[in-house]
Amino acid sequence: MSDRISPTLVRNGIPTLRSRWWTALLVVSLGINLLIAGVVAGRALNGPPWGSAPQGFGQLVPRKFFDDLPRQRRDELMGVIRDNRDEFKTMRQQAQATALKLADVLEETNYDPEKAKAVIADFTTSANSLASRGGAVSLALLEKLTAEERILLAGEIRERATHEGRKR
Repeated sequence: MSDRISPTLVRNGIPTLRSRWWTALLVVSLGINLLIAGVVAGRALNGPPWGSAPQGFGQLVPRKFFDDLPRQRRDELMGVIRDNRDEFKTMRQQAQATALKLADVLEETNYDPEKAKAVIADFTTSANSLASRGGAVSLALLEKLTAEERILLAGEIRERATHEGRKR
C-alpha cells in the first residue's frame, strides 16, 4: 500500500472533501458554533441569565442586588414587590393618563400655566404616584434585609451611581 494521499483529496496542500455539500455543511456548522460561543461569552461578560431577576426596582434598588442574592432569598424578597405588582400596573396607567392630560392642557388655545402646574404636581406628589408607592415598597423591602444584605445593597447603589456618572 502506498502512504500517499490521493491527489483528488489534496489541493495545494489542503485536504478537500469529495462533495461541495459537505463543505457548505461544515461552514454553516462552524458559523453556528461561533454564534453559540458568542452568546456564551456575552452571557459570561454581562452577568446572570435572562429573566433571573426583575428589572431594577425603581431607582432605589438596583437589579444587580437581586442577582447577587441566593435564589431562595431573592424569591422571598421579591414577594414584597410581587404583592404590589397590580397596584404598580394601575399606577403606570394613571401616569400615562396624567401625561395625556398634560398634553391636552398644553394644546389648549388659552394655555393656563396653573393647570399645567396642577397636573405636574398631581403626577409628582400624589400619594398614588409611582414614586410615592415605590418608596413605600422600598421601605418594606429594606425592613426585611439582613445587615449583610443592606451593605450589599449600599455597594450596588454606589456602583450604579458611579457607573451612571461615567456614561455621561
